[in-house]
Amino acid sequence: MKWIACLLAFACQAGEARQAPAPAQSASSSSGGSKIVQLPKAPVTDAYRSDIATLCDVVHLSDADQQPKNERWPIIAMYLGPHIKTSEAHDFLVAIQPLQGEAKALALETEGKRVGLAKCELANEWRQPM
Repeated sequence: MKWIACLLAFACQAGEARQAPAPAQSASSSSGGSKIVQLPKAPVTDAYRSDIATLCDVVHLSDADQQPKNERWPIIAMYLGPHIKTSEAHDFLVAIQPLQGEAKALALETEGKRVGLAKCELANEWRQPM
């Protein structure tokens, strides 16, 4: 149940990420106003790779691509709950949840490449306007 609540929050924020610009960061940030987020680096096991592949292809796997864009996120969240098997993938989702827009897409795309995926459709979906 905790996973479903987390995934629903993830999905809701994913939809909102395209609508609102990232909030301004404090001037004390050492990277010119950018917020640095430390993402977990899980060992690349077959199970973790499978979970990241599921995450990257969730729009198609869940059939959300058959729905209007503004109705996809709840479908995706409900699909991910029972299909993400590893705690490491869950931790990754929790870590990227506060990110918005391009930062979130880039984090997922980078993780996909790290586990050996050539592309990540969910990252591309996050880059498209609603």
